[in-house]
This record gives sequence, structure tokens and C-alpha cells, in this order.
Amino acid sequence: MAALGIDMDGAPPSEAETAAPITWIASVALLSTAIFPVLALYGFGVALPVIAKAFAAEPGAVLVSQLIGAIVGLAFALGSPIVGRMIDRLGYRRVLMLSSVAFAVIGGAGGLVDNLYLILATRVLLGFTVAGTLVSGLTGIGLLNHAQRVRLYGMQTFVGGALAMAVYPAVGALASLGWRWPFALHIVGLVLVPLFAVLPKHPKRTVDHKEDTILPASRLPVSLLLVAAFMGMAGIVGPIFSPFFLGSIGITNPAEQSLPLTTMGATALVASALFSTINRWVGIRWTFALAIAIGAAGNMLAGSVDSVAMMCVAMAGSAIGASLFSPNLSAAVAQISGKAKGRALGVASAAMYGAQAVFPFVAQLIMHFAGPAAVFRLFAAAGFALAIGFVITARRGATLTPVGRPG
Repeated sequence: MAALGIDMDGAPPSEAETAAPITWIASVALLSTAIFPVLALYGFGVALPVIAKAFAAEPGAVLVSQLIGAIVGLAFALGSPIVGRMIDRLGYRRVLMLSSVAFAVIGGAGGLVDNLYLILATRVLLGFTVAGTLVSGLTGIGLLNHAQRVRLYGMQTFVGGALAMAVYPAVGALASLGWRWPFALHIVGLVLVPLFAVLPKHPKRTVDHKEDTILPASRLPVSLLLVAAFMGMAGIVGPIFSPFFLGSIGITNPAEQSLPLTTMGATALVASALFSTINRWVGIRWTFALAIAIGAAGNMLAGSVDSVAMMCVAMAGSAIGASLFSPNLSAAVAQISGKAKGRALGVASAAMYGAQAVFPFVAQLIMHFAGPAAVFRLFAAAGFALAIGFVITARRGATLTPVGRPG
């Protein structure tokens, strides 16, 4: 087994020289894939209490309604590696178009049934369609030349944040009309199919079967996947726990509790807009260090605040860290994954988003023994340790070494 050193801060010459820029309309098509996780993974939460109320007579209606929101992320994480393999075999454009149609049909079907468990089943399937759309978009961007790739990864995060600010009120407005109406928003999948048709095709990957079975592990360092999993959890500490922590210090007004989350959204837009510039200045490894350190600083401050204003400052730091880390992870994975970009990006997405499904259990364990503030502080301490590790390796000029592959 031969170890292969990988320089994350140097674009592979073969890609940098042969990947051609794409048209502006194709760029818009790739960036528009951000709508799928925003709507299915995050934006639908406003509709869940309305669904629970509509089915209040059924046993466990509240729990099942919460699962309707949470199960999409778990299905997305489980489906991402599978979808990535399909992308490498069939091409990202074909998988994207099929997944977009399936997103519209399956997502809309949830509003046509009258059984909570059938709705839950549609949300499981929906998670796989989200994996198909998002990983396809990430792969399409990953096939571009280095400069355009980094720019579009940052812009995709920005577009996702901007769309979220529109999706949340749209879901809320439709939910006020009835529990079925928010499901109609999934029709966006059909609306976008003609736009995806303008995307260029990319050749199918040609490797022998033996190499194909070990390629994701041989290309992605385990250490990078562990960092992705950690940051997947660290990035949602604020959105999930800041309201609880504020309540524990006597700030119980929901309007006040929402201010730090609003601050996160606005700050994330600014950070993601600056990502490509920061990445160009300092490189991938130093961007990782910066993102993790700023996010850790935000979480550390959050564990000690005594006012809404200070929590807003803390959550701004958390949002900056998450908004720099996510596109940087995609850029790093696309750069080191060779021809198997679909599978590699799928595995990385599974690590990051799958960890978010585990986070509530980890957080509850910490809270049980040390209280809400300790959740922020422990994730902050671990984040600082990781950031220091990236700084040390960057100063040494070290490269990440992936799992070995047959020499």
C-alpha cells in the first residue's frame, strides 16, 4: 500500500490546464442547486407545528411531525455516497435533472396524503433527491478550473443564504393557509429542469472495477472527513442551542431569541461572499484554520454571554466560521479527488451532514452532565485545537495523506 501526499493548496495541473470556463447561464444553473437543501433541510421547519396541529388526534403527532423535518437530513447523509457513485457513472447533469424532477414529485406528494407516516415516508425519499441535486451541483462546480471552482463554491453558499431569507417567510405564509400548502413549493424542482438542460455534459469516469471500489477511501484523508463531521456539528450548535441558553439566563421572549439567528443569516451572506477572496489570499489549509478558529471563538463567547446583543456577536462568529468552512471543504475535496469527484463529494457531504443527525444526542449528553453553556464551550475548545493543528501543518508545509491504495 503506497501513501500518496496531497497538496491542497496547489491546483492539479491536468485540471487547471484542461477544464474550460462555463457560460454565465450554466453558472446560474449550478448555483441554483442551493435551493434544494434550503427548502427541504432547513426551511420546512416553520410548517411542522401546523402539521402537528392538523394531526393532533393521532398518537405521537408532535414527535412524528418533528421527524418529518429531521429525517430528510439523515436520508440526505445516507444517500450522498450512493448518489456520488451514480454521478461518476452517469454524469452529474443527468443525475441532477432526474433528481430535480423526483424532488418536485416526491416533495409535492407529501401534501396530497392524509397520513403522518406516509408523509414521513415521502420525506425519507425526498432526502435522497436532495442528495442527488446538491451533490450533482457540487460535482459540476468541482469539474471547473481552479479559479472558477473556488469562486462558485463561495457563491453557492451565498446564494443558499439569500434564498433562505426568502424561503422561510414563504413557507410560513403558505403554512398559514393550511398544512398542505408548503409542500407545493417543491414544484421548483420542475421549474429548474429546463435551466439544468443547458449544463455541459462531462465524460463518464473510466476506471477498472477494482479501482472503482476503493477510490473514495484512497482519495479522501480520514482526518479531513473527521474534521468535516466535527464542523457539521459545531456549525449547528448556535442555531439549536442559543434559544435554550438565552432562556436559561432569563431571556424568554421568542422575538429576542430569534435576533441572534437573524444575525447569523446576515453575517453568513457576507462571509460567503468573501470566501473566494480569502481562499485566493491564504489558500485552502489556512482558510480551514481561519474558519474553524473564528467559529470556535463565536461558540466560546456564546457560552459566557449575559445579553442578546452579546449572543448576536457570538453567533456572527459562528456563522462566519461555518460559511467559510463549507465551500472550502468542497474546494479541497474537489481538488484532491481526481476523477471520482461525485463519490468524493458525496462522502464528504455524508460526513458533514450525517454528523448533524448525531449532534442532538451528543449535546444532550453534555447538557446532562455540565449544562447548556458547556455545549458551546466544549465545541469551542475542540475547534481551537483543530485550528492549531491546521496552523502547525500549514507552517510545516505538510500535506494530508489519504488512506493508501494499491501501488
